Amino acid sequence: MTEPASSPESTTLFEQHREFLRSLAYRLLGTASDADDIVQETYLRWAKADRSTITEPRAYLARIATRLCLDHLKSARVRRETYVGQWLPEPVVQAAGFTEQPAGDLAHDISYALMLALERLSPLERATFLLHDVFGLPFDEIAETLHRSPATCRQLATRARGHVRAARPRFTVPDTDSERIAALFMQAAQTGDVGALSGLLAHDAIVYSDGGSFARAARRPILGVDRITRFFAGLAARHGPAKYLQPTPINGQPGFVKGDGTTLTDAYAFEIGHGVIVALYIVRNPEKLRHLAARLGSPFRSAPPEV
Repeated sequence: MTEPASSPESTTLFEQHREFLRSLAYRLLGTASDADDIVQETYLRWAKADRSTITEPRAYLARIATRLCLDHLKSARVRRETYVGQWLPEPVVQAAGFTEQPAGDLAHDISYALMLALERLSPLERATFLLHDVFGLPFDEIAETLHRSPATCRQLATRARGHVRAARPRFTVPDTDSERIAALFMQAAQTGDVGALSGLLAHDAIVYSDGGSFARAARRPILGVDRITRFFAGLAARHGPAKYLQPTPINGQPGFVKGDGTTLTDAYAFEIGHGVIVALYIVRNPEKLRHLAARLGSPFRSAPPEV
């Protein structure tokens, strides 16, 4: 007798793959809330499936989630073309379930450098690279998912691999050093200390800022020490110190969250190499911060801590 897919056993089996599906969908879409929607829709389809025909649940679920993501990307690409300013992925806390149960060396990496490198790939390149290089699925299975030949999928993965290697820096900085440098930068930014800020930045450092249509942010990347220090000195002169500033790892990188005492207003993720900051990613779009605020709980309704 065939076990119904909606049985408790089936639900338990699905839950074993939930974090994998969430990790895959987030990397494909760059949006945590959309990734959760994809996982839920994948579960609904799994619940209706005839499990007697499913020999590899992980591969079957990956196929459903990937196809749903590719369909979603068609409409997302149109929205990106009209997006105001710079687009950055939704920030997530690394422990929030986006890097669990890895299959490949890159499965722990959700850094902004990698996420933006993935964003520059075509949807098929992105899917192939993630399914094979990150999560370890064979090309025969990927070919069935993407309706392409295994040879074509190998070519897609090779192209994607080259782009990712070129765009993704490989710095080895102890976590404690990175956190210290990020903290020193945020302290200097609160007062607009140009000298301190300059000493913490690489000469070709870059700042990306995403406010969308809802919050003020730099429309273009800010490049170089002088421009970055002037930018933060101007912010300090206009707004003064933040009411709430909390060190919080963002996408597996040293980070901070910033608030006005009741609302999360900014998420900062730092990319640090050779003892200096090489890139800073700031998300101000409140729609992209909603998921992060829910994960962090209610610190923004409490008294702000000292930095």
